[in-house]
Amino acid sequence: MYTSKGGSVFHRSASCEALLEGQRKAARFGQQIHEPRPVPLRQAQAEGRGACIPCFPNFVPANAKPCWIRGESTWLPGLLLEWHKDPARKVWRGVVTYSVGSEQITEVREQKELRPRR
Repeated sequence: MYTSKGGSVFHRSASCEALLEGQRKAARFGQQIHEPRPVPLRQAQAEGRGACIPCFPNFVPANAKPCWIRGESTWLPGLLLEWHKDPARKVWRGVVTYSVGSEQITEVREQKELRPRR
């Protein structure tokens, strides 16, 4: 497995397109770029990293639930990682992860933007 210091997921290869796109995006925002380093799977998971969706399309963390996430013009397949209730706004929000092209996105979305995927 490969990880980078600033990344949140582990990759199958140091040449993963999602990893490289993440580094290009970091560079565009003036962030420091870190070289991918090989690590054992256990270490990557112990660091709290998830799996890169393009590298591991069938990997589903133990507590994750497959879901649909509203995109700009279509529903995208993704994983719901956890739920949080926002008491001030009286809505549920989900931490989700999904990919758009070669970019993997992990973000918080409101319940109205999510649907179960069976």
